[in-house]
Amino acid sequence: MLLKTQAATEIAQFLANHPTSEQIVAFHPSSKVAERAYELIYTERDGSLTEEESKELESYLVIEYLMELIKLEANRQVRQQAS
Repeated sequence: MLLKTQAATEIAQFLANHPTSEQIVAFHPSSKVAERAYELIYTERDGSLTEEESKELESYLVIEYLMELIKLEANRQVRQQAS
């Protein structure tokens, strides 16, 4: 189950605004979200993640995977429109 994280909130707000394919391809998480993700990754490497942090990191990874798939499809659509 995904946790309600800042990353999930940002993605929901972004997608709720019906972005164009170009906007989807150009999307990047906020620096706050990126910093938190890196913090969790480094904490995991240290072997000191709590159970809650582990769930949070898993949520970030799922969100990242889904956004990669969405961006691939959006990029395909952009290329298709250009040809």
